[in-house]
Formats: sequence, C-alpha cells, structure tokens
Amino acid sequence: MKKLRFIELWLLSQKEKKARVENLSDDAIAVVADNEYGKSSLVKALYATLGAEPGKTPDVWRFAQVISLLKFSIDGNVFNMLKSGSIYSLFDENGAMLWSVSGIVKGIGPQLNPMLDFQIELPIRNGDAVIPPPAFCFLPFYIDQDNSWNDTWESFSGLEMIPNYKNDIANFHAGIRPKEYYLAKAEKTAETRKKTEFLQERNALDRAVNRIKEKRNSFGIAFDPEVFSDRIELLLKEQNALQSAYDKVKSKVSELQSRRTVAFEEMEIARKILTELDADVKFVHDIAETEIVCPICNTVHKNDFANRYGLLNDAYACRAILEETKQRVAEFDKEIQKELRQVPKVESHIMRIASLLEETRGEVKLRDMLQDESERLVDETFLKEGASIDQDIGEIERKIEATDARMKEFDNAMRKKTILETYSTRMEQYCLRLGVTNVPPSLLKSIRPVINETGSSKPRLLLAYYYAILQTIEKHSTSCFCPIVVDTPLQQDQDPANAERMIQFAIDNRPKDSQLILATGSLHGVNWPGRVIAPSRKHSLLDEDQFETVLAHVLPFLNLAMNSTTP
Repeated sequence: MKKLRFIELWLLSQKEKKARVENLSDDAIAVVADNEYGKSSLVKALYATLGAEPGKTPDVWRFAQVISLLKFSIDGNVFNMLKSGSIYSLFDENGAMLWSVSGIVKGIGPQLNPMLDFQIELPIRNGDAVIPPPAFCFLPFYIDQDNSWNDTWESFSGLEMIPNYKNDIANFHAGIRPKEYYLAKAEKTAETRKKTEFLQERNALDRAVNRIKEKRNSFGIAFDPEVFSDRIELLLKEQNALQSAYDKVKSKVSELQSRRTVAFEEMEIARKILTELDADVKFVHDIAETEIVCPICNTVHKNDFANRYGLLNDAYACRAILEETKQRVAEFDKEIQKELRQVPKVESHIMRIASLLEETRGEVKLRDMLQDESERLVDETFLKEGASIDQDIGEIERKIEATDARMKEFDNAMRKKTILETYSTRMEQYCLRLGVTNVPPSLLKSIRPVINETGSSKPRLLLAYYYAILQTIEKHSTSCFCPIVVDTPLQQDQDPANAERMIQFAIDNRPKDSQLILATGSLHGVNWPGRVIAPSRKHSLLDEDQFETVLAHVLPFLNLAMNSTTP
C-alpha cells in the first residue's frame, strides 16, 4: 500500500498581498482557533491543492484568489503541487516541473491518480466509464465540518458525476472489491453498451428487410445470362452510349456557362460605369459654373468644351462595350440552348434501353429476370451484413462472459466476510470508547450503513465509523493511504467530557504510521503529541508580514507553470 504524507503548505494571495506558510511534517498536527480564524480554510486547502475541491469554499477565500503550493511525499518520493485557479502543476523535490494541466476530470485526475495507485473505473451518467478524479481517492481521509458530520462519504464537491458512487467507493477503499474488480466491471459496461448498439443496428436491418419484402413482387426467375446474352450486350452498349452523350452535353454546357458568366459580369460593370458617366455629362451640362471643385480632393476642374467632349467620348466608348457584351451574352445563351437540344438524342438511347428490357424469350422478360437478380443480390447483401453483426455480437458476449468471470474472481465471499469482521469489531470498540451506547446491529453489518442517530451522540458515532473504516483500509486495502484530516469534530454541543474523549480518541486510534491533521476550537486539556498551529487573526488566515517570503518561494513555481506548453 502506498502512503501519502503532507510536508509543507504555502498559501499566497497576490490580490490581497497576504500569505502564509505552515510546516506539516509532524505525524500529528492540531489547528486550534475559534470560529472565523480560518482553521477550516487552512485544512480545506490541503486536498484542494491536489484536485479535491471541498464541499463549500468561503466567499472571502475565493475573492482572495489564493494560490497554494503543497509539498508532499508518496512512499518517500517528494513532490510539490501548485494550484493556481484551475491550473495544477507538479514539480519534483528540486522544483523541476513534471507536468502542468488544466481542470480536474481530464486534467489532474489522469496524471495524479496513477501516482496514488487509484485507477478504478466507474460509469458516469452517459454510461461511459471513467477513472474518477482524485476526490474519490481522498474521500475516506477527509472529514469536513460542512457535510461529514451529517452524512458519510460526502466530503468534496463534484462527487455527483458518478451516480450512486458511495457503495462502489466504500467497497474499493475497504478492499472488499479491489481495483481489478472495477476494471473488469468497467470493461463489461463498455462491452454491454457496444452490444446494445449492435442489437439496435440488427433490428434496423431486420425492419428494412421486412419492408422491402412486403413491397416486392417476385417472379421467381433464375438468372441465366445465356438466354439474353445478345440483348444484355446491346443493353450495355446503349448504357455506355447514353452515359457518353450525357457527359458530352454536360461538359459543353458547363464550359458555356462559365464563359457566359464572365461576359455577364463585364456587361454589368459596363452598365454601371455608363450610368455614372451619363450622370456626369448631365451634371456638367446643367451647371453654369466654369470651374468645378472636387468635393473629395478639392482639385479644380474646368467646365469647358474639351472636358465635356472627353466625358461624351468615354460614355460613347462604354456604351459600345456594353452593347458588345450584351451581344456576347445573347450568343452564349443561344449556344447553351443549342446544346440542350441534344437531350432528345439522349432520350432515344433511353427508349432503346426500355425496349430491350421488354423483350421476351419464351415466357421470360429481360426486365423481370434482371429485377429478380438484383433483388437476390440485395438479399445476399442483407444476409452478409446480418451475419457480420451477429458475429460481432457473439464476440462481445464472449468478452462479457470473461469480464463476469474476472469480477466473480475478485468478489470473494470469504474475503468480504473477513473485512466486515475487521470493520464491525473496530466499530463496536470505538463506539464503546466514545460513549455511544445501544448501537443498532445494522451499523455493524455493512461498511456503508445508514446512520440515523440524532443529538450529541451522532458526531461521536460518525467519528467511530470513520476510524473503523480507516483501520479497515489500513489492514485490507491496496489503495493509497493518505493523511487523515478531521475538521471540527466537536459538533452538537459536546459536553466537556465527551469533547476531551473525542480529541483523545482521534489521536490514540489513528492507524499505525498515519498522519493526522485535526482542526478544532479547543483541545479541551488534551496533551497534543505533535505540532500545534494557532491562527491569531480573526477573518484573516493570511498575513501581510509573510507575503514577501512566500512570494519569493512560490514565484519560481508559478512562472514555470504559466509558461508551460504542457497540455
């Protein structure tokens, strides 16, 4: 089992010119502060930096546009993850960038999940199987103050992308169904979807065959080319002649149309220019001024006989061009009509073909024999296509049977019994230690029971459940074990004795060699065995005094991420 550990967290708001850095290398870390001192924002940033967004993010935190840099290790290998907006960038221990991506599902998920050995596949709403994003890997290890003290397996946002995810994720983390089971299940889902598509295609093909058969008048004539060999030869010759004549007319008409288009455009240009020249001639004739000033460039032109005569000559020349192009357009129209009159000659070939089709030899008509042969060819094509689809369906069914066998292999009843025994034993012990009495038997029979408890005992019952699951994961799962983050466990006005009991329980019962980060308003006299972080400014977790130091550390990472060309 791989192990993830937090080492250091750097938080930076360039917008507010504030920052914070915290050493997280201890096995046990307590974040102790009253409400509105930012302790929850601090612990939320841990898994958020790794792509697991919390269920709720304070508006002030979003407004500050906080950039986070988390130093962590996986089995002793040290990395740095930078989160800036939707950009996630991973660096090695020395600050060399390994990759930079945008987004979670298609971005950080495919990159980080293999590092965590979290590669199960589950179906999303459209039926496609995907590797769930990192939040599903971190679910058992983050107990947040907003959702986790009301219901289980709901610590992060975006979990609804996997319908009914809780049972599958709980079984995976507890080790009841390992990743091999879910990989086989994903393959089965994909193959089942393919089978459905092929069945729909097969049904459509069958409907088309039935419609054709209903409208068919079959003569039952066997195709014998020798009976009509001479007629078939003539039929082919007529068909070739028909195609040749059609192609010739088509080519000639196309060429004439192109040339007519050019002539028509020249005619329209000449018409437009002539209209403008005629207007100019009328204008200089009607005014009495001897000089005309251009309204655009202020050039002075003399309104004398020479200029008026020049305009008349231009108009005359343009009119001649217009008449010439009109004549050319008319000539092209005549040539096009002439070519189109070749169509009746083409029709003679069509009539000849029809005549050949109506010829009979004995009681057999060539048209009927060819029709029956074409229908036979169509039927043969349908049969081949149907056989091909049936073969594909058969292959898919064999794959589905193979995936069923693999799923059964990894869904072992004895293994499940052993794991449930571990969980139920721990659950009973932990409820007793937390002073929860009259535990319903149903809570001990499933690793994801329905918890309907109310009042002050509910948070203690939930804490017992979360730790029972963590101990079960540590003993039986092959997934990555991550730091345990518990945010504000003292819910529902716990009395001093129970408050102390819950905090001591969180310390004493964590799995061996695990890391614990606990956020609470008070330690209630418990002797904390590790580091204590105590935010001291209300409404301001980040500090102006740390801005320059944090900026100097984070900026090289940020510059590399922003200049990255990695998709």
